[in-house]
Amino acid sequence: MRTGGIGASLTAAINENFHDYLDAPVMYLSSQDVPTPYAGTLEEWTVVQPAQIEQLCQ
Repeated sequence: MRTGGIGASLTAAINENFHDYLDAPVMYLSSQDVPTPYAGTLEEWTVVQPAQIEQLCQ
């Protein structure tokens, strides 16, 4: 979940307090702000996939 999750709070706190020590801003990935569907094929569209992680790290 992108909003209301701990990831957003941690990312903001790290960027605000340790900005001078970072080479780049902290990035994070999260699932979309929608309920997770029961169908496996639809779940892939809402949950972070390995390819998305690789793309963000480049």
